[in-house]
Amino acid sequence: MRLLRTLIIGAVMLIPGLLLAMLIWYLAGEPNTEPMESLICNGIPLLSVSLGVLFGWKTGEAYAVQIES
Repeated sequence: MRLLRTLIIGAVMLIPGLLLAMLIWYLAGEPNTEPMESLICNGIPLLSVSLGVLFGWKTGEAYAVQIES
């Protein structure tokens, strides 16, 4: 359950990451040079998803399956 919750939070964080990347890309003057465009269009959404996955895993301990031996 913890893994599923983590993956869902990571996937949902893609939406704000894409919107933030589009806003920054527009405010940066719509660059079309390769390093800057690639960093904005790929780096920001990837960072957003990564932070969502990290947040989901750290806060999902209550949903972890406890195995008693």
